[in-house]
Amino acid sequence: MSNKQDGFSLIEVLVSITILSIISVSLISIFSQSLSASRDSTKLTFANYLAKNAASYIEREALETENGPFVFSDLKEAAQQTTYLNGSFKIPTPSTPSCGVSAICDSIFNDAEINNLPFDVKYSVTPHKINGINDPNLLDLYIYVYPDGQPEPITSLKGSITNATLNQSFPSTK
Repeated sequence: MSNKQDGFSLIEVLVSITILSIISVSLISIFSQSLSASRDSTKLTFANYLAKNAASYIEREALETENGPFVFSDLKEAAQQTTYLNGSFKIPTPSTPSCGVSAICDSIFNDAEINNLPFDVKYSVTPHKINGINDPNLLDLYIYVYPDGQPEPITSLKGSITNATLNQSFPSTK
């Protein structure tokens, strides 16, 4: 008589379950890393959007307003207090403006939140040098976006702001 058994032995079943467990744990780890990278990328995208929005707001306010935290003459006065060392200006510590009653300013700088992710938006200004001379009509603007409560910015943006004299049209010639 022959003892022929059909099916899987207990050892084979345990080995296959172990192999499937190892594969599923590694796949879960890969998905977890992918989710983390996606979350970080989303945060960076939002921070870049906030920096561009803040730069546009400051540029517009410097041109159009005569009072508030972003009047060009006030920004220029703050920029003149920066130190010039080794061929460049030392960027001052970024600050958050006091927006007063401006809801737009407040939403950009003090209550910046996208998809329940809070951010701190701060700025600094320095004079702009052309051929070694401070240009009276240009300032360099630095925007920093911090994840809420973090000491290091997640992104930064450098731009320039002008006063209204650069935006006036040229006289026509006839």
